[in-house]
Amino acid sequence: MRRFLAAATLLALSVPAFAQSNEPEITVTATRVSVPLENVGDDVDIITQEQIKEMGFTSITDVLKYVAGLTISSNGGPGQTTSLYMLGLPTKHILLMIDGVPVYDPSTTDGQPNLAYIDLSNVDRIEVLKGPQGALYGSDAVAGVINIITKKPKKSTISLNFEGGKYKTFKERIYSALKLKDGFLSFTGEGFKTNGFSATNKKSYSYEPDNDGYRYKTGWFSFGWNPISRVKITGNLKMKGGSADYDSSVSGAKTSFNQFFASLKVDTILTDKLTVSTLLGNNRELRNYGSDYIGIVRYFSFQPVYYLTDNLFITGGANYRQEKAEIPSKHAVNLKSLFLEAHSEYYGFYLTGAVRRDFHSTFGDKTTYKVSAAYGVEKTRTTFKGEYGTGFRAPSIFQLYGYGGNENLKAETSEGWIVGIKQSVPEVHGVETSFEVDYFKNHVWNIIDWDFNLPVTPWGGYRNYKKAITEGVEIKLNVKPCRYFSIFGSYTHTRAKEFDGVSWSKLARRPKFNYTVGLKSGYRNIKFSLWALHYSDREDSNGNTLGGFTTYNCYVSYALNDRVNIYAKGVNLTDKDYELAYGYNTMGRALFIGTDFRF
Repeated sequence: MRRFLAAATLLALSVPAFAQSNEPEITVTATRVSVPLENVGDDVDIITQEQIKEMGFTSITDVLKYVAGLTISSNGGPGQTTSLYMLGLPTKHILLMIDGVPVYDPSTTDGQPNLAYIDLSNVDRIEVLKGPQGALYGSDAVAGVINIITKKPKKSTISLNFEGGKYKTFKERIYSALKLKDGFLSFTGEGFKTNGFSATNKKSYSYEPDNDGYRYKTGWFSFGWNPISRVKITGNLKMKGGSADYDSSVSGAKTSFNQFFASLKVDTILTDKLTVSTLLGNNRELRNYGSDYIGIVRYFSFQPVYYLTDNLFITGGANYRQEKAEIPSKHAVNLKSLFLEAHSEYYGFYLTGAVRRDFHSTFGDKTTYKVSAAYGVEKTRTTFKGEYGTGFRAPSIFQLYGYGGNENLKAETSEGWIVGIKQSVPEVHGVETSFEVDYFKNHVWNIIDWDFNLPVTPWGGYRNYKKAITEGVEIKLNVKPCRYFSIFGSYTHTRAKEFDGVSWSKLARRPKFNYTVGLKSGYRNIKFSLWALHYSDREDSNGNTLGGFTTYNCYVSYALNDRVNIYAKGVNLTDKDYELAYGYNTMGRALFIGTDFRF
């Protein structure tokens, strides 16, 4: 066990969820160390590159809105502002990372990630870790963590992709990987453009009937190098730039953006018992709405892992996170952290405990902790699991120093837990089944929001005065009745409310329940997927009701040979007219056709 975990830490092994392999599926996010997914008590979903391809997804929100416990709202089509909710909590309470490096924009009001800037061009898999993770990752991991793992090619290849369809949409991508004796080099280039559709409808005060287009170009370079057998160096360099039209009181409004992301990681096996990982990262984002808004996150992590026995490892270390923002005046804050974690197996129980101390340059110190456990009954293939943790979110630079800012703001704090059971049925005559039920509950205190009665400006300012509770149930199902056919689905029931000091109210844009159900089929050179997404009625922030809806989507591909694949995907097949935010349009029925070439 010890040697397996040490090797997994160095090589970052991964096995696709639907791959036919006896190797265990690996998670690196749930414990900050590579461990088999079945050995952690956390609620984790892993979306692989193969699954993304089988569904024809083109954006990060396409992927995440089908994960149990996650929902979205959007102010229009591609490139428009999109919000993500995890277990009923908003985007600002979700920590988004690329290969372990935090990726968000400190110049935004809540200091949250710009989801439109995240593309799938170099993604190997996405790990979604739910529940408070402050003890492992510090600020922002209140609802959970999303970690995007980049590709680590194992062979040399070149691939081309071309796709086009409705709204004069066109996408082209090139991926080139060179496998070397002691490492790899890879490059991804992607271009995307669409005329789109009007982001708003006649219900919106900023309604304009014109189309709101979106366009971007991305260049992403990755490398890996093993100078000696016990050292592995990996890194990324990503540049992305583009622009999006949007509706406002000014006709022809447009915003442009640029993103620069870089990371460097060194993994070293010092002995059979001791490994050390050092990680450096930088994310810079610029948005222009007539003037520049710039947000920069710099990150450093030092993490040794010591394997005391085959069944016990201890890890910990130090993290440093610096935020800089031009809003448009320049400001900076930093967060220094020390953490300790232990993971062990005892008579079939897999136990994880962690504690962390964060030192913020503005509001002071914060301590968070976490415990989780998993127990598997091998005879029945039943797994019982649970986690409890605390988290916090530091005030954003804008909330501290921007318009209506308040330098006396405290951190938002939280606690939450998830308990669940997973039942797997052994494969018999090609039939596989897994069924999982999880219950979650979160409390968040000292929520920062705008108070119109605060005499900071003539119209108010920011202060800590709200609290929120979210709770619910997730159900996940995967059935494979034969080798050519599989059924998948998830259902989430959520109760989300907040208290403003006077009364309780529903949190806006969260459906009481939502579900996904679909099927996948493959026979010889043909693959086919069909799935549905349903949201119940929701209440928007202005008190208006967003009606419930069901959309149907499909994807079909045909491999002409080992090198050429053609595909088509249909979105919103019934042309359902629905809203994810009041006064904003969503995509109607659309068809997209594409082809892949591999060399």
